[in-house]
Amino acid sequence: MNTKKNKKAGFTLVELMVVAIIVAILAAVSIPLMTGNKDRAMATEGQAGCTTIATQIRMYWAEHGSAPANMAALTGINDGDMDGNYFDDNSYGFSGNTDASTYTISAAGIGDAVGEDVEMAVVSGSVTWGGSLLD
Repeated sequence: MNTKKNKKAGFTLVELMVVAIIVAILAAVSIPLMTGNKDRAMATEGQAGCTTIATQIRMYWAEHGSAPANMAALTGINDGDMDGNYFDDNSYGFSGNTDASTYTISAAGIGDAVGEDVEMAVVSGSVTWGGSLLD
């Protein structure tokens, strides 16, 4: 007499629950890490834009001997040049003295970055950064 036991292959409910718990823990750990990466990406984009504008202000000053009146006076920046994921052409602005070594450039976020900002203050050639993304 030949009897074969019915062997069923597969995972038990306990094994499946353990895997589900491990996946949930990994997701709970990785989501805050990704949020931090997004904030750093926003800050980096804002800083890059502010630095570009600062370079254009210095070039304008070298060519004209005075500060630019507004963003439109910066001829080295064309429409769309400053468009990114979190900041665009209209996000940036500057204010300051009539000398080229003291001014402030600010960027206000768009889209996912609404309510976020980056600020670059130049005082006597020394740069400090501020804003909600860098605090």
